[in-house]
Amino acid sequence: MAVIIINGDLLTASEDIIGHQVNCKGVMGSGVAKLIKEKYPEAFTVYKEKCNEIVDKQELLGICQLVECAEGKTVANLFGQLKYGRGKEQYTDYAALEKALNELKNRARKANSSIALPFNIGCGLANGSWDVVSKMIEEIYSDYDVTLYKL
Repeated sequence: MAVIIINGDLLTASEDIIGHQVNCKGVMGSGVAKLIKEKYPEAFTVYKEKCNEIVDKQELLGICQLVECAEGKTVANLFGQLKYGRGKEQYTDYAALEKALNELKNRARKANSSIALPFNIGCGLANGSWDVVSKMIEEIYSDYDVTLYKL
């Protein structure tokens, strides 16, 4: 079992589940989330409904929301950041991302599903550290394959 890194587009991944980090505010306005919203609008609709139904947004942190989408693909909305922005502050909550990634692995294992994630998840616009997140992914997925797509 291993973490596999390939050059390619996450949105054309052959894996069963495409995971990505989301905020708890119901906004998929940029980055990978925006691309997923455009290709898999149902993933956004279900995500937005979840954000709207929870008053205390902190309760969303760490959730792995699986959404069945077109083309037989499942999108995993990984609630790893409370808010979003364009500032230099770190929006990624490492504990929340770790919890969501663990839940994703466990649910994928039960369904015998393969997983694709964006390379640098939580480290682009959310300003997390790839040193921290990559070690987290290696530890979590030491016993289950995950493919990271790097453009």
